[in-house]
Amino acid sequence: MHPDDFRRLGVSLPEVDLDEVPEICFACPYLAGKWFSGGSANQAYLFCAYTWPDRLTEALPPCLAPGGS
Repeated sequence: MHPDDFRRLGVSLPEVDLDEVPEICFACPYLAGKWFSGGSANQAYLFCAYTWPDRLTEALPPCLAPGGS
């Protein structure tokens, strides 16, 4: 998955699909997770919180910085 897709599409990926999260996202303050419980197991989902209006910082994410992608 391309960082733009992860950031813009508002997708969330289950923790078991961690390898689908773009590598650059792991250095980003906007990489967030949410725990859900369902069935017999709890599951974490990872998503990009950059588009949230109430984010805690206005820092540019690494994927939008010059040379990032």
